[in-house]
Parts: sequence; C-alpha cells; structure tokens
Amino acid sequence: MNTQVRSMKTIGVASACIAFLAIGCASTKPPAAVTTQFISTDTSIAQAEQAGAAQGALPEFQNAKDKRANAQRALEKKNYDEAMRFAQQAQVDAQYAAKKAQSAQAQKSADEVDRGTDKLRDETERNLANERERPPGGF
Repeated sequence: MNTQVRSMKTIGVASACIAFLAIGCASTKPPAAVTTQFISTDTSIAQAEQAGAAQGALPEFQNAKDKRANAQRALEKKNYDEAMRFAQQAQVDAQYAAKKAQSAQAQKSADEVDRGTDKLRDETERNLANERERPPGGF
C-alpha cells in the first residue's frame, strides 16, 4: 500500500507540474517578431493618419484599422500566426492609405498651381489685348 500511495502522490505532483508548466507556457509573451510587427503596424497607421488618410475617409485606412483590431484579438487568443498575418496586412493597408492620401494632396496642389497658371495666362492675354487697342504713344 505504501508504494501505491507514493505512486499516486508522485503522479499527482507530476500532473500538477505539467499543468503548471502548461499554464506558464500559455501566459508567455508573444514572439519578438509579432511584437516588432505590431510596432511597425502601429507606426504605419499613425503615419497614414498624419498623411490625411483619416480625413479623406479612405476605405484603405479603415481596413488597416479593422485588420489591426483583428490582429489584437488574435494576439489575445495567443494565435500568433494569425496575429502576425493580420498585423502585416494592416501595415500594407496603412501604407497604401498613406500613399493614396499623399497622392490626393499632391493632386490638389497641382490643381491649385494649374488654376493659378490659368489666371496668370488670362491676365497676360487681357493686358496684351489692351495694349493692342491703345493708339501708338497713347496711354
């Protein structure tokens, strides 16, 4: 009997150790690559926002934020592969949104330059027309 009690205690202690290790492993930090990706993703989202993607209500920017939220949910479930995939997708969407917002801003600036050039051309043509209508030597 004594050996049976010892065996049961040993099995119980071993089971407790295995359970403790399993719990300990489950609460470990995410891999460094996932953490690094989340930092990169968050930086890209912030840059897209600074570029005006939020004000432009670009769907790509919203997609980036949605995928970042999905990545966070996957991370909380300790599904690191899925978290990494969503974070990478969010980063690409954020970078695209930033470039699209910058492109829209550049187009807007180019349009303003075109309007200014058109105004100068019109004014120059009016001045030339007025000079042609004046008699020689007249004011």
